Amino acid sequence: MKYPLLFVALMGGAAGPALSQCCGYGMSYDNVTVWPQPNLHLPGAPEPKYKKPPLVTAPPNVQANARALSMNFPPDKRAEMEKAFILSMDIYLKVEKKMGWYPRDLAGGLATFVVGNYMVLKNTEVSDEAYDAVTRQFRAQDKLRDMLKNNAPEKVRDVFEQSAMIGAFMALTQKSLKQNPQPPAVLQNLHNAAAENLKLVMRTDPEKLSIDITGIAK
Repeated sequence: MKYPLLFVALMGGAAGPALSQCCGYGMSYDNVTVWPQPNLHLPGAPEPKYKKPPLVTAPPNVQANARALSMNFPPDKRAEMEKAFILSMDIYLKVEKKMGWYPRDLAGGLATFVVGNYMVLKNTEVSDEAYDAVTRQFRAQDKLRDMLKNNAPEKVRDVFEQSAMIGAFMALTQKSLKQNPQPPAVLQNLHNAAAENLKLVMRTDPEKLSIDITGIAK
């Protein structure tokens, strides 16, 4: 996954110190509860199960969702983190286009959350091929259609945007650490946040997860 240096500059500025103080990077518990429990035995097959992916239909609400996520940070860092999450969504939309996905494909947002947190947890990179395989894994699951059917469009929109923001933020953070090393306390906090995020949505020990060109498995 390739990203511009703009986020690297942001991480070296006011947002950087906030990382050591943040209590977490996750969505509200209310949003996490609508996540479908992923079936990790389903491979990221190249042939889609459905003709069209599950799409988010509610209008974008990026600033409000970025502001909601920024509330996890100390008051004096929230404005910077709101900007960081807005930037993260902008980067996600560019990646979405680069990968050739349908605009606002729900599977892409959820996969980005998993991949971004995995990168931080494992201190590693994830190839475009593996990232796409995880997205196909999510896209093929019936539970994503159930998520659309059983929740208000605005709720699905918020989960999609917050998932994409957090995932892109974590992936960008991992990328930036190579050029802007952080103190051990910051690195540990990032690791803990990534582990907690993955544990909440994957319902399994995140340390046992692996991602490769076949998708995510444990």
